Amino acid sequence: MIPDYVPVVPDYIHPVVAWRMWFAAERSKRTRLISVVQRTIWPARKPLVAECRRLRLPVWPFARQSHEAPGARCACGIYATDMETVQMYLPQRVIAARGDSIPVVGRVSLWGVVHEHEHGWRASCAYPISLFVPVVDDDDWVEKVIADLRGYGVPVTAVGATTREGLIEEVGALAA
Repeated sequence: MIPDYVPVVPDYIHPVVAWRMWFAAERSKRTRLISVVQRTIWPARKPLVAECRRLRLPVWPFARQSHEAPGARCACGIYATDMETVQMYLPQRVIAARGDSIPVVGRVSLWGVVHEHEHGWRASCAYPISLFVPVVDDDDWVEKVIADLRGYGVPVTAVGATTREGLIEEVGALAA
């Protein structure tokens, strides 16, 4: 999904496709994707646009200028990487109990300003392409989580893994 606008001239001709992890958790009675580090709620059916959240104090010498994310000399932006790096962010056991947040792995499309770095990319705009949700019990709660995630308008696949290694292996096989 590409937005109606691109805030700047893109760095790449096509969106960069990479992997990332989110938590799926209930917010306002709907399950939403939430970033792992910044706890940003990803909007459904519209792109996430990066913002720099770096602390800015208005007093010199601490004053920092605001900038569009991702900044070349800042760590801001929307991150994505390869499966090996995603595995480092997953909890050892990936199954959640009713009401907990569930780790979700997926592919994401990145565009706009995209900086490549040692462990992947960080971009100004992003949207999920596909989602993989670990599921063991087939109960109403899990069905609601998957139904809500389908509200993003992308394929959502239930996987039966219970460990991070199993999840990465199963997702890798399904995505191949």
